[in-house]
Amino acid sequence: MSASGTKKTGRPPLNQRREQILEKAAQLFCVKGYDSTSMSDIADEVGITKAGLYYFVEGKEHLLYLITDYGLDLLDETVLEPLAKVEEPLARLRELIRLHTHMVLTRPREVTIILHERTALTGVYREKILQRKKGYIEVVRSVLARLQKDGKARPGLNVTAATFFLLGSLNWIYQWHKTDGPLTETNLAEELTELFARGFLK
Repeated sequence: MSASGTKKTGRPPLNQRREQILEKAAQLFCVKGYDSTSMSDIADEVGITKAGLYYFVEGKEHLLYLITDYGLDLLDETVLEPLAKVEEPLARLRELIRLHTHMVLTRPREVTIILHERTALTGVYREKILQRKKGYIEVVRSVLARLQKDGKARPGLNVTAATFFLLGSLNWIYQWHKTDGPLTETNLAEELTELFARGFLK
């Protein structure tokens, strides 16, 4: 995981040791699960004492929050920023599916944590992550709503249901797609676009 460089959020760059901690923690959370991973496990993996680990992070939930927040930064950079340059609605839908597919296939660890382990977050951490996720969902929904408004999508379909259907399909790719299989990333994005378009568009 590379989290160097200041983000738009104003968060300062992480030092090398903290980056290593986030990397190792993300690996353990994905392999063992958040609940089954202890701070001692993370400290051992990084090669520092448990007390030394607390010098860099407040606790395990804080670690999960930092990793999830970073994953959403990647989503912004990989999908939202390039998508903002595409204005035509149909092209925008195709680009959204292509970019989201790329994110899921190239960053499966972060995607896993965003989708599954983030449910362990509570309080302010949980609220911040939920707000960021809602923001992304609304962007996807707006793409579909614009197509329906322009008369290019079936008028009777519920846009919110279509939004979650599309995101659910895309987010689950990492569970079954084989990088060494016959279906390339480009082919996969094209086929998913075709499948969704046949159901949603006129």
